[in-house]
Amino acid sequence: MKSLTFRPGRQDEAELFNEMTLAGVRFYDHPNPPPNDFADLAAMLEAGNPDEVITVAEHDGEVIGFYGLVVEDDFVELLRMFLAIDRIGRGYGRTLWRHAVESARRHGERLRILADPGARGFYEAMGAELDREVEAYPGFVLGLYWYELTDSA
Repeated sequence: MKSLTFRPGRQDEAELFNEMTLAGVRFYDHPNPPPNDFADLAAMLEAGNPDEVITVAEHDGEVIGFYGLVVEDDFVELLRMFLAIDRIGRGYGRTLWRHAVESARRHGERLRILADPGARGFYEAMGAELDREVEAYPGFVLGLYWYELTDSA
């Protein structure tokens, strides 16, 4: 397991989260992205969602990833999870995932994930099961996954 420290995200880090998100989108070269699809992400993060808890992962004091969880009535939703692209494929994503799962377990029995095409293989490797596909816009299909939090990870 990679050595990471975790802490709550701060509102003043919204632009960093936005940059990491956009870098991830570019890294996976999503087809036909709608204009300004992520343009409001920074403003949304700066405004805050009282229901979302953002957790930051750091390695040697550098922010290398983050995730956001929202507790719903019947499940916990992994609203977002991004890793710095220079850390992809080096084990950090697995460590970030494990922390997210442990955090979610404190609040529910099921984790819902709406995964973009670039992340679907990762979530499947982590044990999430595809429920159905959702076309976000023409040519861009997301996977709706569930992960049972009562199972051992």
